[in-house]
Amino acid sequence: MKIKVSLKLNQAAIKKIEEGMIKALPYTMEAMKTEINNMQVVPKETGNLEESAKTGVENGKGYISYNTPYARRLYYHPEYNFRKDKNPNAQGRWMDSFIHGPKKEWLTKTYGEFLKQLSGGVIK
Repeated sequence: MKIKVSLKLNQAAIKKIEEGMIKALPYTMEAMKTEINNMQVVPKETGNLEESAKTGVENGKGYISYNTPYARRLYYHPEYNFRKDKNPNAQGRWMDSFIHGPKKEWLTKTYGEFLKQLSGGVIK
């Protein structure tokens, strides 16, 4: 028994998906920053830490960075007794839920939604 298969790839559609992938990542990182702020998990006294958040993409990888001299210390010390009057859910390691926890699925879904929107109608 022989089977003959012919396959033609739609290069224009593939290109649109690839372009959508590149465009979707910065939007996803901004959405993540907004979600973190909405969750009210960043320790807040004056708001400088929360406002210092920068997002970007480098070598195909998205990042979010908090740019204050004390950001690293607060992030890696969840045992600190964070004040809760301004952000009631303030905690250390505030991005862990996106890396290891329930928000990882949210991140994947959000990227998928942006990819669908930005792929020029190729993804239905």
